[in-house]
Amino acid sequence: MAWLTFFFYPSLYGQVTENSTGTSAPEIVFEESLPRLDPSSPPQFIPGKGLFLGEITEKEMGIQIEAAVEKEIAPLYFGESQVYRASWEKTSEQSGQKEGFAYSTSFIDAKDSEKLNVGQRVLVKSKQGNSEATYEGKIFFIDKELIPVIGKAELILQIADPKQSLQAGDWINFETSLGLVATWVTVPESAVLYTASGCFSYLFLGHGRYLRKPVEVAFVSQGIAAIKKGIEKGQKVVTHGAKQLWLLELSLSQSGGPSTY
Repeated sequence: MAWLTFFFYPSLYGQVTENSTGTSAPEIVFEESLPRLDPSSPPQFIPGKGLFLGEITEKEMGIQIEAAVEKEIAPLYFGESQVYRASWEKTSEQSGQKEGFAYSTSFIDAKDSEKLNVGQRVLVKSKQGNSEATYEGKIFFIDKELIPVIGKAELILQIADPKQSLQAGDWINFETSLGLVATWVTVPESAVLYTASGCFSYLFLGHGRYLRKPVEVAFVSQGIAAIKKGIEKGQKVVTHGAKQLWLLELSLSQSGGPSTY
């Protein structure tokens, strides 16, 4: 019966080709088997399958892994601004400015100005001697009249400064969210490799197997990369040692075979 099954259903076992006598003969095509690794196995690379590392090599390379997670996150805008009015200076009612607040000005890209809003919270940092002071502030005004002339908009910040430590002429750094908060699949920025061939991450598939995967990064915010395409929630990525894996893969692929690390 086994012979009959093979005769009538050769595709279950392999492809059928014509032999020298003109009759059909089965050609069995086996999928390339994955390496069986013991702790001391040398690194191996199989195109399309990825890198295979033994436990000893993994420890020597300091591989660290983390699962991709979903987070509510927004890109951050970082800028520099100059104080033009100190908090102790008197202001007119017409200006809308208040005592107790310092005001600073900067010029930002027109496209960025479209993603910011008056009243939006701003975190301000200022170097004072050997230390750094932080302040709470908000976007006081966005003047877009200059966009047709210089392609930029003026951004005015209002900064709470009850101790009157900021003076006119001081330069400050500020950060604020650029656009709306949304849910993204995220990984640590260290999991993303930026190469001439594009952005990649290494997925950990278990049993010493690492597969390089192209990814699209929407933005990076405070060390977290929001992934647009290429990584799914729950997939494990290499967060430490990705660059070493990339160099190892290049070495093995160029040498055409297994190599010791």
